[in-house]
Amino acid sequence: MGRSREYLGERLVDSYDGGRGGEDCCEMMKGFCWNILPGILGALTALVLMSALLYYPYKWSFDDGKSPEFSVAVVGVSGLDPDRDLGRPTLDPTFDLTVRIKEPRRYSVACVERGTTAAVSYRGVQLASGPAPELCGRNENTTEARSVMAWGHANAVPEFARERLAEELRRGDAAVDVTLTTPARYCRSCMQTVIECKPRVGSGEFSPRCGVTTDFPTFPDSPDVPYPQYQVLQPGRRLLRW
Repeated sequence: MGRSREYLGERLVDSYDGGRGGEDCCEMMKGFCWNILPGILGALTALVLMSALLYYPYKWSFDDGKSPEFSVAVVGVSGLDPDRDLGRPTLDPTFDLTVRIKEPRRYSVACVERGTTAAVSYRGVQLASGPAPELCGRNENTTEARSVMAWGHANAVPEFARERLAEELRRGDAAVDVTLTTPARYCRSCMQTVIECKPRVGSGEFSPRCGVTTDFPTFPDSPDVPYPQYQVLQPGRRLLRW
């Protein structure tokens, strides 16, 4: 009996110590989790940041070396008949234009801004002008704006230009200059885009790729006068050419 009581006492003590040991184990696990939690959070944060830093260069790499293509077609024209109209010193022409944007880039957008003006000229003499609608090309697609009207009223055109234009119209190889000019915003970081195209008249075909120039905006009446926020305004300085 004495040995049985001693054995039972040892078992009770062992059971009591074992329970306390379980609690100690839980406390150790809690401490371990709290110790590694900042490291896990830091690793996750670094993973998110690295994913963003690597994603955008990978995304933009699809557009490297690509640029949008602008073109213009003269769909219709009136007031430029070689026999009836071009013999007069002043002209009242009307042009029906179509503006096209081919955007080969997947993640970029090319636009003709709202407030853009379309001007039609021949050998430096303006024949017509009119507003161009807002138009954007995106997602490797082609976008067109039709029925962009430009007109002129009693525009004085030199005789040599009228005679040359009449000859070219009779031969069917006349071409005009179409310039799309975005609005001028006078601020330090504002730029003005000029899109220059040369479509043929009468064929309805789109012009070759237009030239796109980004310049500092200048005052229409005083192009040599610096705008106040610019230290030196350089008229005609070309910063970007597509």
